Amino acid sequence: MTIIISKNEEFTALLQNKLKERYEQRRRLDNKVHVSDIIPTTCIRKQYYARKIPELDTITNETVQHFVRGEASEFVITSLADLGVSQSELEMDGLIGRPDIMNSTIIVELKDTMSNNRLNVTDDKFKSYLRQLLYYLVITGIEKGIISIKYNMKELKWIKSDSKGDYFFRPFNSKSAEIESWEVYLPANDVTREILKNEMIRRKNLYLKALENEDVSILPRLSEKIRNRKCPWCKFYDICMDNKNDETEEAREMAAEIDILDIPGVIELKLNHNTI
Repeated sequence: MTIIISKNEEFTALLQNKLKERYEQRRRLDNKVHVSDIIPTTCIRKQYYARKIPELDTITNETVQHFVRGEASEFVITSLADLGVSQSELEMDGLIGRPDIMNSTIIVELKDTMSNNRLNVTDDKFKSYLRQLLYYLVITGIEKGIISIKYNMKELKWIKSDSKGDYFFRPFNSKSAEIESWEVYLPANDVTREILKNEMIRRKNLYLKALENEDVSILPRLSEKIRNRKCPWCKFYDICMDNKNDETEEAREMAAEIDILDIPGVIELKLNHNTI
């Protein structure tokens, strides 16, 4: 008896093409504004260009694999958790949101990351997760939420950078791939709710105005403190930084505003998050 094994490149290509088609179907090319479009710690200009110049937003195998991991994790965890409705559509003043899981008392956001480090409230990525959940809590009036982050890599420590890239090492006691869950509580009568609501509506209206008038100049670039770390790797970097697409003075002022999550006392951190 003989078992014959060989690579099947045709099936691999077929699978990748189908995954890319599924990813393409999720693209947003209309003028509807979603919560994820306007998160301050992500780039609102990138969201604009992705809709206006989708041909520059090329899809790589890495992008597709990240999409698949996120879809699979969301499906499995949603089924196992059995906490409520999945991807229920919310709407407030024309702003659309789709929490991963929600019921009458809690909202759960599921995140999947290849980050080498474990995230917390000091990280921009964690703040974007937190902001999205807070927006959902504001829209619904619900007080309690969960951010559940699935890490796909063992923890690495950064050593240095040079012209060839970043260098990391993996400690013997590094954390393995895991799931960390953080509980977030925003009281119904907290003034932060009104501040966040005004922030959401302001950014939604500005983004919609830019889409309708095809005027990216009114949208702020990322703040100076994170621009050098994020912008050079963006597919829209050259066109965004072109003088023809410069920021208005109001956009610059908006980019320089202090984030409410950076104000001392707004976040009270209790180190009792759960790790699965």
